[in-house]
Amino acid sequence: MTDVPSLSPFLSDKQLQRGAVLQMMISKHVKTPLQVMVEHVKGGYLIVSTELKYEARSDLVGSTVRMRWETDAAINTIDLEVVQEQTMWPVKLLALIPIAVGVESVIGKGKNGLIELDSQVKVPYKLMGARPIEESGVATLLKFSPYRLVVSTNGYVSKGDFLHLSFTLPQSRTEIVGMAKVVEKLFQDNETVIELIFTDIHEKHHQIIKDYYHKLSAASS
Repeated sequence: MTDVPSLSPFLSDKQLQRGAVLQMMISKHVKTPLQVMVEHVKGGYLIVSTELKYEARSDLVGSTVRMRWETDAAINTIDLEVVQEQTMWPVKLLALIPIAVGVESVIGKGKNGLIELDSQVKVPYKLMGARPIEESGVATLLKFSPYRLVVSTNGYVSKGDFLHLSFTLPQSRTEIVGMAKVVEKLFQDNETVIELIFTDIHEKHHQIIKDYYHKLSAASS
C-alpha cells in the first residue's frame, strides 16, 4: 500500500509554526514566488495566508506548490496541492494538502564543500519586498555547493533577506531560477560578500548545479 504523504515529521520545525513566513513556489508561475504565513498545520493539511496583492488574485485551486527550507542537518521539501481558497480582504487563505515530501541530508555537504568556479558567472537577483530603487541587482558567483552560494555584489542586501535568483552555469543552456536566503554577510574590497542558502529551487535546476559541482570536484581532485 502506498504511504500517504504527511507533514507530521515537520510539525516541530520552526518554519511550520503559526506565524512563520515561507516562500511558496507555484507550479504555473515559476518566476513568481508567493510569500505566505502559516496559520494552522496538522499532519494532513496546512493553512496559510497571503496578502491580497496582484499575484494572489488568480484562482490557485488545483495548483501544485512547493515549500523548501534548510535546517542544520537537512533540506526539507514539501509539495502540496491547493484544495481550497477563501478571500478575507486584505488577505487570502489557502488550504493545502501534502502530495510529496522529501528530506535531503546536508551533513558533510555544507560550508566545507564550497568550491570555486572555473569561469565567471553573473547572478541577476531581485530583492523580495524591497523598494523599487533597491529591488534588483547583479552579483558575481565566487563559490558554491549544491546547497549554498557565495556571491559578491555592489547592491545593498541584509542578512535574512530573500532573493529571487536567475543565472546560467557554463556549458548549460538552462536558466536556473530559484529562491535563496542571505545567511551571512561581510565586506571585502569595497564589495558586499554574502552567503546564500536555497529555500526553493526546481529539481531540474538543482540537478544542473549538482552535476556541475561534481564535475568541478572531480577535476580538482
